[in-house]
Amino acid sequence: MKTNRLFSFAAAMVLLFLSGKASAQVDFNPVINTLRMEARADYEYFHYDNVSNDAYGMHGRYFNLHFGGNLGDKFSYYFRQRIQANPGSVNLFDNTDFLYLNYTPNKNWMFRVGKDALAVGGFEYDAAPIDVLFSTHYWDNFYCFQMAASAAFKSSDGNHMILAQVGNSPYVYTGGAGWDSGLLSCNLFWSGSFGHFKTLYSVNMFQRERTLNEPHFMNYIALGHKLVYDRWDVYLDLMHHSFGTDDWGKNFGVVSCANFAVNDDWNLFIKGAYEQNRSEYEVMALGSSLDCLVPAHHSYCLYGGGFEYKPSFCKAVRIHGYVAARQETDYTAVWAAQQASLPEPEPTVVNGLQVNLGVTWNMDFLKLINK
Repeated sequence: MKTNRLFSFAAAMVLLFLSGKASAQVDFNPVINTLRMEARADYEYFHYDNVSNDAYGMHGRYFNLHFGGNLGDKFSYYFRQRIQANPGSVNLFDNTDFLYLNYTPNKNWMFRVGKDALAVGGFEYDAAPIDVLFSTHYWDNFYCFQMAASAAFKSSDGNHMILAQVGNSPYVYTGGAGWDSGLLSCNLFWSGSFGHFKTLYSVNMFQRERTLNEPHFMNYIALGHKLVYDRWDVYLDLMHHSFGTDDWGKNFGVVSCANFAVNDDWNLFIKGAYEQNRSEYEVMALGSSLDCLVPAHHSYCLYGGGFEYKPSFCKAVRIHGYVAARQETDYTAVWAAQQASLPEPEPTVVNGLQVNLGVTWNMDFLKLINK
């Protein structure tokens, strides 16, 4: 009995950005009594047109520790540490995804402070990193886990939530900036559930260091849409980045993924994305890239498919595999020719192929102790 009390942590888990399911966005305190670790290892093969030798091999991808609990009736905490072989060199909390304190005075309101995910819409972004099998350039380069303070209101029926958040900017730790640079982000997030149709929307302003006459804020609109049925689901994320109204339509991303559950053990999925940064605000002569996600005058195309297998006799283990094609197009020479009024060359195109086979396992220590 004493052992059970010691290890029973009633975790007030993630209201925002921990689960890949939309329901985690609107539940204030789904209680999960667990202390667990999870790990993922992959075999990967890469081929790119401009590289003479293909890259391939086995490596560990994730090793995460989850821990949380209640502090009385209205306070709770949550901690997730990503344990890495090459730890972060910026500060102590580099590899800490979540370390925050929740205050929930009633069923409609929640207040949070600590290390958290920036409140950005979209379903690819919403999924836990260990569950994103192949990702977009945006997802790979967004430094989302930051110190922040949030306040959220949930409707009484539990279907809608509005969250306001102020935190560090994702430009912190890029371009020589640090936490003491005072760069902030302002985020307004809404999650909604209309039966089979789910939404994760946000508007965001990310502060960046000002140099010369460059704009001071990157503005985001992220709109995530998802249809969910018993055996299948599909999402469509639309993201737009801009520094001003005259920058509209030049810097955006589109991501879509569909899942089909063949049975309780097998899931098949396909995914595609297109991203581009053709912003006229980029100062190429100084090598400046104002968007911290996609390099200036580049576009990225991604598409592929794969499977997930969770055997019925051991749902704590997942085997996955996928094949993904990637294409990067560099318009830098085209832009330079335009500025000099010279004939425009063809953009540089690099095609790539990625093949992956991996395994993920979840070690629930509380279940082992209780057994």
